[in-house]
Amino acid sequence: MERAEILIIGAGVVGLAAAYELSRKSRNIIVLEKRDSFGRETSSRNSEVIHGGMYYPQDSLKAKLCVEGRNLLYEICLKNRIPFRKAGKLIVAVNKDEIPGLEKIFRQGMSNGVEGLSLVGAGAISRLEPNVKGVAAIHSSETGIIDSHALMSYYFDAAKAAGAVVSFNSEAAAIRKINSGYEIDIMNSGELLTVACDILVNCAGLDSDTLCSLTGMDIKKLKYELHYCKGQYFRVAGAKARLLNGLVYPVPAAGSAGLGVHATVDLAGGLRLGPDDFYLSSREKDYSVDEGKRKAFYGSAAGFLPFIAEADLSADISGIRPKLQGPGEAFRDFVIREESSNGFPGFINCVGIESPGLTASAAIARYISGLIGRKSE
Repeated sequence: MERAEILIIGAGVVGLAAAYELSRKSRNIIVLEKRDSFGRETSSRNSEVIHGGMYYPQDSLKAKLCVEGRNLLYEICLKNRIPFRKAGKLIVAVNKDEIPGLEKIFRQGMSNGVEGLSLVGAGAISRLEPNVKGVAAIHSSETGIIDSHALMSYYFDAAKAAGAVVSFNSEAAAIRKINSGYEIDIMNSGELLTVACDILVNCAGLDSDTLCSLTGMDIKKLKYELHYCKGQYFRVAGAKARLLNGLVYPVPAAGSAGLGVHATVDLAGGLRLGPDDFYLSSREKDYSVDEGKRKAFYGSAAGFLPFIAEADLSADISGIRPKLQGPGEAFRDFVIREESSNGFPGFINCVGIESPGLTASAAIARYISGLIGRKSE
């Protein structure tokens, strides 16, 4: 039976970042991924935004790891020639009624230590984004965009160069706690294999709660059950895609599961609107885009992007957020914890890693490394 010091399940951006970080200390790491390559789900179906960190409650993991991770990400990109751009971002109030919500976000950002934030008026909006309409805005100079596939490729290549082994088409079928760690039964291209490890790290994204339940942990009691929240994007056609310099967001509606339909430029000069947010009634990973939502997307964006016409929009991609909070429920933070207190020493759980998971990936990896280090002391 093959044995690893550390076994990571899931090769999305967080699993790859963990492999990259942990391989700097251990050369005996295995990463399992059930898909045929890395980053096939949430990690490659998002806005590719490097977030500032102003939306999350102070001292939450989302806030702390977003700010830390953003700075680490820019360092990694600069050192390794990973394409990115500090495009900047405006969160725009289209009328006076939205200004209190805008000011609340600004105060939250300042409490979270987010650098480069300023409150600006209509004149500054016109200077920064001549084609955007609003009465006030938050300008975030440190928000950016990144080539997420290039980032994942870097993590993947660096981890492999340090000795980590990545096995695709490998799905965990059973997990057994043993005296010296864990045994994992794996279906690999139709063949059943078993691997043992000292430390098991759950980075399974949309399936992280299901994977956790394979150990026998009661995910309902622990409140680890995930809710699938889908988001769709529409692309803006033609020359209008070049009418924005950076990212433009609305003030999020109260009770929204996301940040509102926003405008995101990409490194190729394109422009997308999205994502919207709606909870799925099942765990089906449906990545279709409803063409019938075009009018709703247009209506969401037209208030702050007056140059947009409904005919400019065409269906693009969709993604699914692995949310811990259900519809109408209060904020839930990332679960990143070593589970000794629940009877599973050496099992590191990462559950509910949605936005800002991409931005925070390097910081999450360091956090995981710290949990493993404390466990071994």
